[in-house]
Amino acid sequence: MRFEAKGAVQGQGVRIAWEDGALTGNGQVIRMVLTEAAYLEGELVGPVGQQTETNHLRSALSARLIIDRVLADAVYTGDVPEPDSAPPGAVI
Repeated sequence: MRFEAKGAVQGQGVRIAWEDGALTGNGQVIRMVLTEAAYLEGELVGPVGQQTETNHLRSALSARLIIDRVLADAVYTGDVPEPDSAPPGAVI
């Protein structure tokens, strides 16, 4: 699976791609995403039933959510992960 995000960091246009747990693209953005993922280590990332608690960048959906926190106005292309609907009884 592979997806790409185009967005902005401090007003500059940037690109980053995720493929099977690996990041490619703008070096500054990769460092920012890695830093954000490390900051979130041990925290739940993602919707109920699809959360990761560690190694967030191994999950396409968690990686997308973290990239969203780093990039302004991100636009995604490729095999973009989407959250499933909430499981029965979930409080959202």
